[in-house]
Amino acid sequence: MKRLRIGFIGCGGIASAHASRLARMEDVELAAFSDVVPERARALAERYGGRAYASWREMLEREALDAVFICLPPFAHEDEVEVAAERGVHIYIEKPIALSMELAQRMVRAVEKHGVKSQVGYQNRFSFAAERTKQLLESGELGSVGLVAGMYWCRFIRTDWWIDRSKSGGQLVEQSTHLYDLLRWFCGEVSTVYAEMGRLFYRDVPGMTIEDTSGVVLRFRSGAIGVVSSTTGAVPDHWWIRWSIVGSDATLEAEALDSVRVYRSARRPLTVEWYRELGRDPMALAERDFIEAILHDRETRVPISEGARTLKLTLAAVESAERGAPVRLE
Repeated sequence: MKRLRIGFIGCGGIASAHASRLARMEDVELAAFSDVVPERARALAERYGGRAYASWREMLEREALDAVFICLPPFAHEDEVEVAAERGVHIYIEKPIALSMELAQRMVRAVEKHGVKSQVGYQNRFSFAAERTKQLLESGELGSVGLVAGMYWCRFIRTDWWIDRSKSGGQLVEQSTHLYDLLRWFCGEVSTVYAEMGRLFYRDVPGMTIEDTSGVVLRFRSGAIGVVSSTTGAVPDHWWIRWSIVGSDATLEAEALDSVRVYRSARRPLTVEWYRELGRDPMALAERDFIEAILHDRETRVPISEGARTLKLTLAAVESAERGAPVRLE
């Protein structure tokens, strides 16, 4: 059995989450870890084996890797995707893939030029609710879609790079991007976006330049209208990632990532169906999809080009809020 040799660029919390899942896969070897804080790389190397590096460039030069997991904060991205792709190393990269479309497009071009596999960490596409929603839409059971509503509500604050817009991009770009990615996956590309943002709950946090509340109106190319709200000022210890879709034949409601409710409005009498699956690990499934794509030479569910398209949408929303006007996406 071929074992894929995996390296890590960035060894913070999200890298630890990936490493713990990858370590349980028999066809994976955690071979190397790199971080600008050497102690973090050494800690993972001691736990999972492999070598630790302070420089990802040195790691790529010295290690014969099949794939790399890029787990860097948004502001820290440089040319790691381009260097890895040029060496024929497959790439799993956390979202958002960049803070500018110029860098994102360079990443996409490098991956496509060198023919490596890529996966972006939008693991919620592998959740039960997302998969069931996608199936119901593609089967035509909802009919034509007219309205889409989404919520990304939590009570969350950090006092590091995350609250600095120049480093994180803000809540919409760095966090609720998961929801925007799902709505793109469900309903296609967006033609126009209009956003309002504000800091209403954390006004006294020193150095905070990001929004804690946003409301965004989307016009999809299909003609459907979307409304998305996000906040970091909601309920402690609760993460509400929810969406509703109104179709001509049925209305769908997903109040959690493990369940979907469908109201068959075109039928008389009205019927309501509830689908649920407990115990699914979307992150592990996203990793497995990436590994299988490498081993069997097929596409992943979320290639880096998809990460670039979702980034383009979220950056356009921020631009709209700053300009106070709708932004049209090409």
